[in-house]
Amino acid sequence: MTPILLGAADTIESEFDAEEYKAASSLEKYYKILFRSVDKLFGFLGTDRSKIAPFLTDFVSIEAQSLGREGYGYSVRDANDLGFSGIACHTVDLGGASVGGALQQAYTIVSANPDSVVLVAAADIPKSVFKQVSDLKRLTATVCHKDWEIPYGSTLIGLYALLAERMMKDSGVNSEDFEEITKVFRSYAVKNKRAFQYEKELTDKQLKKHLAGPYSTPMIAIVTDHGFATLITTEAKKQELIEKGAIRKDADHVYLTGAGHSIHAEYFTQKKDLASPSGIAAERAFSISGWEREDLDYAWIYDCFTGMIVTETSHYFGKSPKEVAASLRKGKVPVGNKEIPINLGGGILNYQAAMSLSGAAGLIDVTSQYGLAADPIPNRLEKTPNVSLLGGNGGIDSINSVIIFSKELPRKPKRKANITRTISVNVPQGKEGEEGFILSATTVNFNPGGEKKPPYLLCAVQTKGGSMILTNLYDSQGKEIISAEGIRLGETKVKLQNKNSILQSVLV
Repeated sequence: MTPILLGAADTIESEFDAEEYKAASSLEKYYKILFRSVDKLFGFLGTDRSKIAPFLTDFVSIEAQSLGREGYGYSVRDANDLGFSGIACHTVDLGGASVGGALQQAYTIVSANPDSVVLVAAADIPKSVFKQVSDLKRLTATVCHKDWEIPYGSTLIGLYALLAERMMKDSGVNSEDFEEITKVFRSYAVKNKRAFQYEKELTDKQLKKHLAGPYSTPMIAIVTDHGFATLITTEAKKQELIEKGAIRKDADHVYLTGAGHSIHAEYFTQKKDLASPSGIAAERAFSISGWEREDLDYAWIYDCFTGMIVTETSHYFGKSPKEVAASLRKGKVPVGNKEIPINLGGGILNYQAAMSLSGAAGLIDVTSQYGLAADPIPNRLEKTPNVSLLGGNGGIDSINSVIIFSKELPRKPKRKANITRTISVNVPQGKEGEEGFILSATTVNFNPGGEKKPPYLLCAVQTKGGSMILTNLYDSQGKEIISAEGIRLGETKVKLQNKNSILQSVLV
């Protein structure tokens, strides 16, 4: 029996009294957002916690990374504090792919047991917690390897810039494409009262001030306090809930027809060939959904960085990045012989984004198109889409999740996943005197609190031995090079030398 989603609700900081929220402790803020999201969902469904509690079988949640609430025990505690006991608890930690992963967990539970009623809910408050330079250093230490990456000035932005620089070199996509794509999605958010960027017009000055590589602040996901909740079950169980007065009689739903995720590697330097797991995640979701890519009417593509919309779309649909970028300039993606709109709420570049929960912005966007969001986005399609996609990306393009929704049940049977490309794990290693070439390079202009002071050049080097490592770059006189000008990606040769006890690249 195909799982269904009954509704979704999210909570943002501005829903609370500003002074009261500011005075609350971090934990109090967390519970305010979590509880309000759950109560708003149940209110939307015409019920409350006490009425629905006897029917809940499972609670799926996501770790609140900014608070260090990591581990299964916190999910149990939250379930208890919400008044739920006697249910199974599940914890998801897939970085920015976690919302998709949580929906996949619910999909799996309901597919295995059609009597299941699964509450998926979570909250996080990074905007309230990450305020000091030390907090940014902690974030860098979380995503970057202490030996392979941090000594060279790696940051989350810098590593994504390396991916973007290589993608642009290989595809012909350019910084102007990035700017035009960014402008489109800001234009959606400017009209959305619940968006962090509501009425905040984009300026050319903001676009031109690069923090690393092609990326300026508007091209990087915002960080906000946010929470969400949704309910997954089956049509038969929904009817039982209606008959027993647990939800309103006219409750609608959308089918959750496919779910898949794929991991690559924990750290950037383990990403052999700088490959992406996104295509594998999409193929797995489509293969079990009964739908194909050309059936899509709408999609939400995870946009932690503007370049990642291009990369993920390219892999999801088997299109060239150049073709994708041209379509994205119009706020659409090419699917089959048509172009479909995406991210009408502005994406996490503009709406709301709470680290691992940031995919909740996409859930609210997609469910808004089906009339299933408690607080829908204002930009909605004239016609309800039959088939929609929700994507998620975690780490440095390390994990990807894809969920397929549909208004109607698919008429096609599930099929075997057609995965032709495998991805491998790189072992970052090199030795004194070994030669290689620069695979990608980017100038980092922003590293607050970092041990390496900007500007500096961050290089991904492919060694002759077949490994990829990160380094900085020096000329033959021992002077550090801080600009990528004159460097030919995939061609410029270097030799590894020991400088200050770490391997660095020297131009040959």
